[in-house]
Amino acid sequence: MVGLSIMGVAAPSMMQMSIAPVEAQKRAENLGIAETAATVFAATYEGKTDIPQNTDTCIAAEREGTANAYSVTCTHGTGKYVQSVTRAFRLAVPDQELDNNGVTTTTREFAYETPTRYSGHQCPTHDQWGVNGHNDTFYVAHGGACVPAVVWTQTKYILSNPDAWLFDINNYNGFGIHPDY
Repeated sequence: MVGLSIMGVAAPSMMQMSIAPVEAQKRAENLGIAETAATVFAATYEGKTDIPQNTDTCIAAEREGTANAYSVTCTHGTGKYVQSVTRAFRLAVPDQELDNNGVTTTTREFAYETPTRYSGHQCPTHDQWGVNGHNDTFYVAHGGACVPAVVWTQTKYILSNPDAWLFDINNYNGFGIHPDY
């Protein structure tokens, strides 16, 4: 009699323990599907200029305070088995005029033409302006020209000498008109 009453009390917890692995497996399966959807979604738009379109399972949103950066949240499952994954990605920076909307304000001449689009990649130390083959090789893959070392920070930009610039980087990244320009 005592044994039966203990089994009566313990049966619900035994049942819960027996289905816990099945629930965990279902959540893991849904997480894998959501992860795959988020990765594919981010890879589809990464480095492109197309604005991401929401799907049945994935919702994209522009990230605050960043240009061309988005996050995507993909969800899969129902009820208590719903799993969500968020991934971030960046679109390519569209071609744009870098000389005050086409109005040239200087008579300076530079050895190279100013790139119309920059990537998020810094120029390597062996090719600090990207003009010795780096941009020719990686322009398409990186989504634009590499960023010269003299504009990696605003301090480097201000301390640089416009007479030594290989192309016009005045007011790069909104740093303002160079004091020696």
